[in-house]
Amino acid sequence: MSKFAKSLSTVSSLTMLSRIMGLFRDVLFFSFFGATIFGEAFILEFTIPNLFRRMLGEGSLTSAFVPIFVETKDKGGLGKAFGLLNQVLSRLFTGLASLTVVVVVLSLVVCNQEFLTSDKWSLGLSLNALSFGYVVFICSSAIVVGALNTQGKFFAGAFSPIILNTVLILVLLIGGSVLQMEMLDLAILLCSGVLFSGFLQLLMPAFQMRKLEGWQFRMDFSNSEEFGRIKALFWIGALGAAVAQVNTLVSRFLAYSLDETGGLTYLFMSSRLIELPLGVFAIAISTVLFPQLAKAASGADKDALKTRFFDGLRITWAITLPSAVGLAILADPILSVLFEWGNFGDKNIASARPILVITSLALPLYAVSAFIVKTFHAKKNMKFPLHAAILSLLSNTFLSLWLMRDYGVEGLAWANVCAAFIQTSYLMLRTAELGKVHLLGVKPLYFMHCVIACFFMGIVIFWLSSSLEPEGKWMELISLILLVGTGCVIYFLSAFALGIPEFRICLPIILKYLRFGTKKR
Repeated sequence: MSKFAKSLSTVSSLTMLSRIMGLFRDVLFFSFFGATIFGEAFILEFTIPNLFRRMLGEGSLTSAFVPIFVETKDKGGLGKAFGLLNQVLSRLFTGLASLTVVVVVLSLVVCNQEFLTSDKWSLGLSLNALSFGYVVFICSSAIVVGALNTQGKFFAGAFSPIILNTVLILVLLIGGSVLQMEMLDLAILLCSGVLFSGFLQLLMPAFQMRKLEGWQFRMDFSNSEEFGRIKALFWIGALGAAVAQVNTLVSRFLAYSLDETGGLTYLFMSSRLIELPLGVFAIAISTVLFPQLAKAASGADKDALKTRFFDGLRITWAITLPSAVGLAILADPILSVLFEWGNFGDKNIASARPILVITSLALPLYAVSAFIVKTFHAKKNMKFPLHAAILSLLSNTFLSLWLMRDYGVEGLAWANVCAAFIQTSYLMLRTAELGKVHLLGVKPLYFMHCVIACFFMGIVIFWLSSSLEPEGKWMELISLILLVGTGCVIYFLSAFALGIPEFRICLPIILKYLRFGTKKR
């Protein structure tokens, strides 16, 4: 448990730093671009390479690669495992480089065609041509990070997003504040920053892998039994991951197609805010537990697999549910403190608030489904995640087209929530082989205990937020910190009193450190 806690602490801390920097990056971005077509065009074009990153780098390929890499290392040694890594990287790098050339040429050709009557689409395609090469670096980086994670080395992977955020923040500060560029020029400079950061994100884990483990990369297009197994798992998983990522792309394309400007901005902003707790805790839990799940599954240790699964599911739910409640109740002060700067005014805040409230409902669903998908991948089962992704895509597309006609971007947000609920429900049903779960029962999920703790927390922060009337940015910030801190304390104490295991374990540790700090002083 201590090793797990240490690894989780490392990943969570670095991810927290990354998300905070990401929020600062977004604050700068929206203050310079507001809800204009230039900002929305960059959001749309950056969505496309990010989808490939999630589909290939952090999705199906990593999920197919890690269990086989673990088995190869255990049975054939580290040298054979490194050979497998080179086989995967050689094909991935070459394939993505070829795809980049095709996408860049097509984007440049299509963006100049007369049938594109909207400047929004021409601008989006032009920017996509500039930054699509990011997929080559970031997907290759994710495979190397996956290999490092199996060695218990989580730093490089968790630090990688910090590199991207640092580069883009510097670009925004220099281009927007110092050079005071026009929006179009600043968007082009941001695309160049994305490419450069991708190169750095690959360089860092590759250097660490070589330094710590003695790995040397060489092009290797040979075949092996292990590579064949990865390929077989990958194509099934890739289809499921592609469907899941197309789901995101559908929502953003539909938001981009709306007549009024700002729909994509508000949808993107809300997704960025829920990614803070999602990335800091939920994804960190999946990252740390995935190698352990894969090891338990490969060793046919059903008891260990079941224990890890329910522990991860309980921690994921216990953290993301209060985060969702807090985001919904504190939507106004959060948006105002973070984004009401420069070209992003109070009217934009008013339009963004209902989207954030709706989107926050999907946070626990995204987190739980992501963890269950990782569990299936650890078992080399790509079929159920594929079915779940297809269900989510079909329901999201149908509901989006239906609801956006009358409710615009709010309809798109509700469609996302409904699709996430359908996907999570299906995945939960498919985990019955690990043990039936009664949500109203106590063990192993403590579901109702989390709900009750959230209820107490919600009442307190709602009452406080209604009572406080801060004036000025600094007072708003202090008020928000007070509200968030109070909510965390109330939830923690409620969860401890209700007997949720992780909170019972944490409190003595916290008190021990507090006593140690007092004695030291």
